[in-house]
Amino acid sequence: SFSPLAKTAVAAYGEKAQQFVQNRMNFFSGPLTKNLQYYFNVNTNYVLKKMKLLLCPFIHKGSWTRMPEQVPGGFQFKPPRHDLNAPDLYIPAMAFNTYCVASSIISLSGTNGSAFGPEKFGNFVWSAFLIWLVEVLMLRTAVYLLSSPQAALGVPLFDLCCYGGYVFVHVTAQILIGFFAGHWGYYIALAWGTLCMGVFLVKTFKRILYSQTRQASKQNSKRQSYMLLAISLAQLPLAYWLGYIK
Repeated sequence: SFSPLAKTAVAAYGEKAQQFVQNRMNFFSGPLTKNLQYYFNVNTNYVLKKMKLLLCPFIHKGSWTRMPEQVPGGFQFKPPRHDLNAPDLYIPAMAFNTYCVASSIISLSGTNGSAFGPEKFGNFVWSAFLIWLVEVLMLRTAVYLLSSPQAALGVPLFDLCCYGGYVFVHVTAQILIGFFAGHWGYYIALAWGTLCMGVFLVKTFKRILYSQTRQASKQNSKRQSYMLLAISLAQLPLAYWLGYIK
């Protein structure tokens, strides 16, 4: 039989282990995880329609406003699977991974493919992550500059991560078209992708502006128009940098 000291030690260890597991469970059921679950709450129908919206926003005939729903204590926006205009992280994450893999394959099939190594794949990942970060910081700055003294815009950071990550959808299509159709195909895809991404962001931020600021002076309206134009134009160098594979 075990001695009383051994039983006490085992009991103490069991309590520590139980506390450790409980802490980990609390982490995975905390606010951060619940927020992330919202952005990954998608289905196949949403993904297909969202991809069509991103690749050709001109054919979108419906409203760009998000759909609220009543919840205890107020309201919240419906998750992506129930609202096409809701931002999601599933498409950016998948497009990010596809871009990194496709870039590696294209680099491997190039003239210097023999020099390809794991470190090159890591370079693509870090380069893509850096562009994503730059895009989010740019959108964050735009939100600040689009705000007015009368009404400050409030856009969650995860929403900005979603909007910034959609650029990988266009860039992935851009490099794949360039791989199969050559330089002319690449530059046509670059121009089209930049235009579509710019239109999508302008439409999205206009919706945010109109939903959160009821009144705007002529001076603020002019400043906001210039800011939206800058967001649109900034997509070209970012997409070109991501598409430049050597």
